[in-house]
Amino acid sequence: MPTAISRRIALVALAAAALTSATAGPAAAAGTPIIDGTLGTGGTWALSIRHQDIGAVKGVCIEIDTAPTNGTAGGTAGGCAAGSLRVDHGLFPLTATSHEGDAVTSAVAAGIVDARAHDVRLTFADGKHLKILTKPGPRAWRHVLKMDVRYFGADLLTTSSADIRYFSAYDRHGHRITRIEGKA
Repeated sequence: MPTAISRRIALVALAAAALTSATAGPAAAAGTPIIDGTLGTGGTWALSIRHQDIGAVKGVCIEIDTAPTNGTAGGTAGGCAAGSLRVDHGLFPLTATSHEGDAVTSAVAAGIVDARAHDVRLTFADGKHLKILTKPGPRAWRHVLKMDVRYFGADLLTTSSADIRYFSAYDRHGHRITRIEGKA
């Protein structure tokens, strides 16, 4: 049986890997779509989740897929969380981007967060902000992630093409629950 420390190590290592975006192919196993939307530049994006044991620890894997209609390849990002999501400050975001040369053609941020979070706010390197309302996750996720969670997602290019400096989760009273750094 894994210890609390080994669960924390698994979650932190996997969460850190998930913060990177990629333009790779599809994941090994298809997940259940939980949220989707349209891209401001044309096309669609979707966030999916699937159950995935990480060693002996129960976990979930989430994946963002983008499908731009402007003739460019879509972006994909994915990562897995195992053990308690509280270890990673209760916030597990992903970003997926696609590029054509130096131009960003699609950018999406999505993920899961502590159920206390009413919204997730992104702060961009250019000083702009984006507020994303959260939606309740299935109660069954509580058994896997050791807490109730909500999920979120949005197209970023409608706000900014700059890098994300911070992901912050806020409760319904406007109090910040957690903040983690994005990529600079």
